Amino acid sequence: MLIIRTGTVLTGEYAGWAIEIRDDRAGETGGYYLFLIQNESNGFDSWFELIEQLHEQISELNVRWN
Repeated sequence: MLIIRTGTVLTGEYAGWAIEIRDDRAGETGGYYLFLIQNESNGFDSWFELIEQLHEQISELNVRWN
């Protein structure tokens, strides 16, 4: 999976968490993954079939992109 964007969530429930977006269209699942990572042992991911779905989800977050 290709990492296409990384950053840090600035406000809200996930403030301080790392955010990573990966493109898996050429991979096993297709689509896109959104990872939110607090530390090595705490985090989660979401899968989106379409880029528009991913954009809708991240539009709700205040992120400083790297």
